[in-house]
Amino acid sequence: MSHIELDLILAGPMLRRSERSRICIWVATSSSCDVRAEVFTGLLTGDLQPVGAGKARPVRLGRRLWVHLIEALPEGASEGERGEFPSDELLGYDLEITDDSGTSRRLGDLGLLRGPDGVTYDELPLPALVLPSQEAPLNAFHGSCRLLHGKGDDALVAADEAVSGSALDPSKRPSALFLTGDQIYADDVAGPLLVQVMRLAREIVDPNDHSKVPGVASLSTISLYGRQEIAEAEARFTSDKASNHLMSFGEFACMYLVAWNRRNWPDELDRAARVIPADEGRVSGAKKRFKYGRELKDLDRARSALPAVRRVLANVPTYMNFDDHDCTDDWNLTERWRKDVKASLTGRRIVANALATFWAFQGWGNDPDPYSGDFGATIEERDDDPDGYDDAMWSFDRWSFLAPTTPPALVLDTRTQRSFDSPEGAACLIGATERSRVLELARAANAGQDRPLIVVSAVPVCGLELQERRQKFLVRQVGPYEIDFEAWQSNLQGFVDLMCLLIEDLELESCVFLSGDVHYGLNLRFVFGIQGRALSIIQLVSSGQKHSGVASKSALNVLGKLVSRRHERVGWASQPSVRKAGWRKKVLERRVNTDEWSDDAPVFLSPKRVRSLGIEDEPDYRELRMYVEPTGPHRSLLVGENNVGLISLRNRKIVHRLLSRNRGDTTVHEATLEVTPPAPGELEFDALG
Repeated sequence: MSHIELDLILAGPMLRRSERSRICIWVATSSSCDVRAEVFTGLLTGDLQPVGAGKARPVRLGRRLWVHLIEALPEGASEGERGEFPSDELLGYDLEITDDSGTSRRLGDLGLLRGPDGVTYDELPLPALVLPSQEAPLNAFHGSCRLLHGKGDDALVAADEAVSGSALDPSKRPSALFLTGDQIYADDVAGPLLVQVMRLAREIVDPNDHSKVPGVASLSTISLYGRQEIAEAEARFTSDKASNHLMSFGEFACMYLVAWNRRNWPDELDRAARVIPADEGRVSGAKKRFKYGRELKDLDRARSALPAVRRVLANVPTYMNFDDHDCTDDWNLTERWRKDVKASLTGRRIVANALATFWAFQGWGNDPDPYSGDFGATIEERDDDPDGYDDAMWSFDRWSFLAPTTPPALVLDTRTQRSFDSPEGAACLIGATERSRVLELARAANAGQDRPLIVVSAVPVCGLELQERRQKFLVRQVGPYEIDFEAWQSNLQGFVDLMCLLIEDLELESCVFLSGDVHYGLNLRFVFGIQGRALSIIQLVSSGQKHSGVASKSALNVLGKLVSRRHERVGWASQPSVRKAGWRKKVLERRVNTDEWSDDAPVFLSPKRVRSLGIEDEPDYRELRMYVEPTGPHRSLLVGENNVGLISLRNRKIVHRLLSRNRGDTTVHEATLEVTPPAPGELEFDALG
């Protein structure tokens, strides 16, 4: 193939973990080089003063691909003193990149300070950030589900507008961005994009990248939209959109490069006539060409947003969590899924590639400390010991982390440390071992009654009650894979275990959950009580950043107008006594009923159902959901347009603005909630018969 002209910086610069003691900056380069960062004050006056610096740790991912994580430390820290960066003021940074010939270039030399690829705001001379003090408000973005060929505008453009509007004001400027999952869609890849990803993978990772997946002779011989059967039969995946599934290490790595930088796209994506053979079957070829053409239009819109996306990531410290599509749909959905895929040479390698590239492009910058040098070396040497590489990726168990925001944010791994009650049953999203580790992280943050906690979970701890009930009904009809049966509420024992951790172990009275996954925006207050002790959770949902078409967002807006604003449930750790036993079979076992009744798990029922059954046992658990309608043109509980959330938390009051994008315009849907303990008697609604 012909040589591809590559920029020196393939992706980034990207702000990652940032705190008073260090600022982490991530960058990907196309050649071997030393990368050094400098941090400055004086951005508003133009009198730049260095206040810290640091050098990068590089990891080589391919022939022309290195990733670097720079940890810039405050002046004095390198001499053994702790040192701290200033808080509540703008800090700028620059990179000095020195290649093997000794030539050094800075961001300005590379065209990254001004012009179409510039990553600065207003008249600031450098990309910048703010480190809030303990007393300052927390202003943070959150969002998920960015499908490049998804319908509509990329909501990160709205985030770019918000940063631009507050770029010079440290008290209002966002200081964190939580990406809560599905930063890439590995299983749902547009045809035009796969062509470019494969081209890049051969050029910058390995000319033989296409032949590095066990069980697949060569990815290059598979026709476009032709991977579904391999994904199902060889990898044992269950995604129904796997016709262009990413499989090789190079494909996963290059998907991140095209997701974050328009410069890694060709001037023009290939047209259908060039990549879909003219002699392909008349019907199948026509369908592929139609789909390809439709994807081209959606990708053109995605490409136009990429300069804004790059600018946001360069100016807001970003924390990233995975969800299923970062690997594949239904990832670890059931025990059987996990066992089948792990037993498959093809599936095991694809999951390992997903995790390795997640680490290199997302996980490493969340918190460098859990990863020893051996972790990066294992990825660099993956071809020398492929079995060891697979085992290392599958067995790593420290993806959860604590983000150094104020208040602190506990980011949960709800994918790789699950536990299961049965081969096809709903998963407990964090198993017992992971709960112990999460408890340690929370205690390290001094979370407790006097210190609020933010919890980041890819899936909401409590979402739209109607949707959760519908899933419990449908799973009996079509099985868990068709409906992604993996909410916290899908496994009630796992849900109760999480509540016990928050209420009994951490003794929290209030906290905030940030979530995505469900392709709508939502605000609700959720109160849960365990035998006299109660916790108030503010659940904020932002999803998806680029996903929704006209039909889905219209349906969600209508649904949000029909949902009841208040829901109550009571529960027992095990089966309660039923006075009207004959009713149990007639009522609880009807197909249309979705209340939970199990022999070996918690039981939750509505107060109305409790009274109809004549249950007199005092409940172990009580819960109350209250949905909050945001401002906006639709007057709906749900925001169906592509959106990104922006929270402002101060003095236990949180303002949640869902910034939705539609046809080039941004609409703000705002809700204000109090992060306070439950009111006395709030859970004392009448439930018993």
